[in-house]
Parts: sequence; structure tokens; C-alpha cells
Amino acid sequence: MGKKPKGKCALCRKECDLTFEHIPPRTAFNSNPVKPVTGDKIIEDSERMPWDISGLPYDNQQKGMGKYSLCSNCNNNTGAWYGNDYSLIAHVMHYTLKDNIPNTTQGIGIKGVYPLRFIKQILSMFCSINNFEDARMDALRNFVLNKNEVGLDKTKYKICMYFTKSNIIKYAPLTVLLKENDFTLESMAVSEITAYPLGFILYFNPTDTWNYDGIDITSFSECSYENKANIEVPLCIKEVNDLFPTYYRSKEDIQKCIEKNKREANKEEKYT
Repeated sequence: MGKKPKGKCALCRKECDLTFEHIPPRTAFNSNPVKPVTGDKIIEDSERMPWDISGLPYDNQQKGMGKYSLCSNCNNNTGAWYGNDYSLIAHVMHYTLKDNIPNTTQGIGIKGVYPLRFIKQILSMFCSINNFEDARMDALRNFVLNKNEVGLDKTKYKICMYFTKSNIIKYAPLTVLLKENDFTLESMAVSEITAYPLGFILYFNPTDTWNYDGIDITSFSECSYENKANIEVPLCIKEVNDLFPTYYRSKEDIQKCIEKNKREANKEEKYT
């Protein structure tokens, strides 16, 4: 058996032998072998559809999707503190989506969940996929490590959730998005994790002018560790077919966009 990789734990930041962290937890439909590929391998082929990974080099992960990112202590603690509560909501949503709910359904209620534990599991996952030195991550690391700490600074962080039927696991580390806003460019730093049947977007330094995707669950951080609640959320379902954060397009829309870009490129070549 090979040696475990060494590095800094994504939570406590100690140099150590890193252990494998399932992202999402193993019990949340993440126990089967996977063949992850990196985004650069997908986008370097302009003819390849973003969901097509056939023929690309991959890592053979027999125990599910994840990363060597945590020391054994942080891995054991976060799993024991938060993992089951994440899996509960994942399983509820799995059966909800499987039951072909009517198009008129506006929301869903989930009984007997621990909101703080759920959101801390999500943030632990974001720390693992963003395992680098960045001051913006420090408060999140400390928040996860102290299971009883309550409340996130909403001027610095916003966490949104959505549901998906797409059988894809996507890790999008810290990315800067740009949009035009009244003839100026506005930027937003985001990170995203998609893992059937749930998806999450972590926004940094949110503003009032940005159009946010998903259901804002930042307030889950204000519950206590022992606070069990019944939650009701809108039924926000997104289709995920590519690696870019906050892009929720159907395969048909993506194909049409690619064809349009090709036509525009051909026109430019013709007139140059």
C-alpha cells in the first residue's frame, strides 16, 4: 500500500499525512468507484462537449469522489459531528426527486434536521477543495473546527443551495466571475460543489447588486449545534452539465451556444 500524501490539513493547517476526505460524505451516494478528470483536459478540446469525458486521462478512485485533504483528527471529528446530518438531507432529496414531484410543487419541508451541522459539513467540503493559503478561508476553517461556534459574517459570506438530478460531481475552487452592471464590470468570487442530489455555491463578499443562484441558507449558521429544526425551502432544481460555476444550461442550450460561437468565429475569419 502506498504512502499517504503529505501536506497541510485543509482545516487545522498542520503539516501531516493527509487522509482521504469523501466530498460529499460516503453515505451521501458517494461510495462507488469514480474516474475524475481535470477541467483543463475537457476545455483543451474545442470539439468536446463539457459532459463528455470519454478517452480523457483520469484518477481511478475506488472508494468514491474526494481528496487527500484532512489530517486524521479533523477527518474523524467532522465526520462524527456533521456527516450524518448532511446525508439525511441528501437522502430526503434523493427520494423527493425520484418520486417525480409535480411541476406545481413550490417547496419542500424536511423534518428533524440540524441546520448548523449541515452547513458546517458543507463548509468543511469547501475548505477541502480550496486547500491553499487565503485569508478568506481562515474564518471558515475556524468555524468548522469549533462545532459549537454560531454565526457567519454575512458581509463576507453567502451560502446558497440547489437541488439537481444531474449525476455529476463537480468541484469548482475559488473562481472570479464578471458581469456587466450599468456599463461597469462587477466581480464576484465564488466556489461551487455539485454532488447529486445537492449543489452549493459559496459567495465571498456578497453585494446587493449581484443576482444570486440557489436558496440562501447562510442563516443555518445561526442555529446552535443541538438545535433540531423542521426546515422549509423552495424547490430550486438546476441542471448541471459543465464545469463552470453558476452555469446551469441544458445540453441542448450548450450545443446551440457552441454552434453559434463557431459561426461567429467563421465570419471573423472570412472578413480578416
